[in-house]
Amino acid sequence: MSIVTSRTTGTTATPRTSAGRAIETVARGHRSIPVVITLAIIWAVFYSQSSAYLSFTNITNLTLQIATTAILALGVVFVLLVGEIDLSSAVLSGVCAAISAGLVVNSGLPLAIGILAGIVSGMAFTFIEALVIMFGVPSLIATLGGMVILQGLILVVLPEEFTVSIAGTSFAKIASTAIPVGTSYLLAAVATLAFTAYRFYQHRERVSTGSLTSMATVFVPAILLAGVLFGGVYVLTQRRGLPMPVLIVAVMLLIGWYVTTQTRYGTHLYAVGGDREAAQRAGIPVRRMVLYSFLILGACAAIAGMVEASRQLGVSATSGAGPLMLNAIAAAVVGGTSLFGGRGSVWSAVLGALVIGSISNGVQLLGLSTEVQYFATGSVLIIAVAVDVVLTRGSLLPGRRS
Repeated sequence: MSIVTSRTTGTTATPRTSAGRAIETVARGHRSIPVVITLAIIWAVFYSQSSAYLSFTNITNLTLQIATTAILALGVVFVLLVGEIDLSSAVLSGVCAAISAGLVVNSGLPLAIGILAGIVSGMAFTFIEALVIMFGVPSLIATLGGMVILQGLILVVLPEEFTVSIAGTSFAKIASTAIPVGTSYLLAAVATLAFTAYRFYQHRERVSTGSLTSMATVFVPAILLAGVLFGGVYVLTQRRGLPMPVLIVAVMLLIGWYVTTQTRYGTHLYAVGGDREAAQRAGIPVRRMVLYSFLILGACAAIAGMVEASRQLGVSATSGAGPLMLNAIAAAVVGGTSLFGGRGSVWSAVLGALVIGSISNGVQLLGLSTEVQYFATGSVLIIAVAVDVVLTRGSLLPGRRS
């Protein structure tokens, strides 16, 4: 059962005001702009209190702190896009990390085998959850029950001492490895050239079909991307090199962007979330799309858990607990993914994680109380959801209830 309902009601549509049409225009694109503005305000406020906030060292620490949240939020985005929700993936990340670390540290298996086992375990559990949801159980209830089950399962997969130390093992290298500076710039250059070539290919395709388009559609995005990539590499390599978790997040985001925007699966993903009944009538396999989204979430949860375990140098019964699940959902929503399905992008995962992480990092840096962090994070989440409701309804005023 979806958390959203069909947008086709069969009633006569209410005429849109000029404000409503403007809101709809914003809803169709550039939803990341308010997020970027919010992030800039947060950075400006904390920088005004401490110049160390935007130092190279603190920015590197911030990116490492949000890596787990961004990876998990990426999986959450795929589930939200089809109009579902998941409450179990944070605890699932801890279970997968426990399975993977146990195989590598206690059983002496190669790191690659342990990572593969963790990812397969995450996808297997979300596969079961998806089957339950397709049977008719609301995803909210199915994943809530799954979360409770996983809280017991992590106690089963952990050894008797309920902890696995990975310090000094190959597992710890996931987070401690740094990509050399030269290699990092080379990766940025390769990514920029590949993106430019792809945009040029799209430009030629549009020209061949008679569309009027200029080379600016190729070079402007390429220049912007180059600025972001090379600027990011410059900042993040000031210490030892590009942290491996940052590279993992970047690669996953690029894969997610391609899948959601350049494939038939991505088209179907947004169609299912936008109007499930219409997608069903159009021949789109709705249930299969929901299943695929949960499988992707399972893989992301496993990777997030292993990255976090490598950062913390261990796995315990509390792995995946705490505010991680709330932060992942909040990151996806704050970043611009709609709770109502059908709108958003994979970039919202990292943008939202930056917003949530920037608040947490600033509060810790200034030595403020934890309450301030909770108040600020909760307020940003409420505002983001309120904006999403307005964008979905296309009106500044609440609708009438029958």
